[in-house]
Amino acid sequence: MNPEQIVASLKALMEAGQTPGKVLTDAADLENYGKDWTKIYPPKPVAIVLPKTTEQVQALVRFANENQVALVPSGGRTGLSAGAVAANGEVVVAFDNMNQILDFSASDRTVKCQAGVVTEQLQTYAEDNGLYYPVDFASAGSSQLGGNLSTNAGGIKVIRYGMSRDWVAGLKVVTGKGDILDLNKDLAKNNTGYDLRHLFIGAEGTLGFITEATMKLSRKPDNLTVLVLGLNDLTNTMDVLQAFQKQIDLTAYEFFSHQPWGMYWPMARCRRRSKPRLRTTRCWNLRRCPTR
Repeated sequence: MNPEQIVASLKALMEAGQTPGKVLTDAADLENYGKDWTKIYPPKPVAIVLPKTTEQVQALVRFANENQVALVPSGGRTGLSAGAVAANGEVVVAFDNMNQILDFSASDRTVKCQAGVVTEQLQTYAEDNGLYYPVDFASAGSSQLGGNLSTNAGGIKVIRYGMSRDWVAGLKVVTGKGDILDLNKDLAKNNTGYDLRHLFIGAEGTLGFITEATMKLSRKPDNLTVLVLGLNDLTNTMDVLQAFQKQIDLTAYEFFSHQPWGMYWPMARCRRRSKPRLRTTRCWNLRRCPTR
């Protein structure tokens, strides 16, 4: 099929059903959706498809198989490894319009989301219901749940809350063959065989597309406090971590050296009249912990 025939077929697929999807072919859209934050490889997709339902994704995958059309999944495009780049005439499958929160269970403390739900959207929904979704990133305002799971993103609170896969109660996926699988049925206890959730989590779309995910929520931590400690030697960083872990449950643990601080300060806007004196300290630890 030539590009014009592919686009025409895609439009027919997305127009079917009660909730039609979209097909974009404008140059600006191809540029925007065809790359991630790497910005190294020039994007060159044939078209951008924005489905609205799992069934549309299924129809798209089956069409791609029948006509030898390559597909590239696209979430918030905040990755830095070129995993969402379409540089060789592929069709980009963007989940921006599959952004609905479908169900909430207060008793199970789970929420069912479409793949295009933004991380911050899920965090806010959990907070509005008196709960907490702890997986967090600097890109929380734009990264999407499907992309988070496809890359098994960890984020800044991984030391306490683990990776994205640790918060998945169930998945709905469209396989590379075009089958729809409902994995784990949102069960907390399930020993009935292979747990295929964890094959799709971290697979970056190579086995199929995640279209829905049921995510676990937890209680919100109380009275988080941020501590900044100065160290004279970077090798002491792990000793400090171990000392804190013996006493409290850390939420996050990060460090930065004097050099990037010196690079950051001229760019920062601050009401202070002078730069803080950090000359006697070579590295700094930043940690978040609950106060008691």
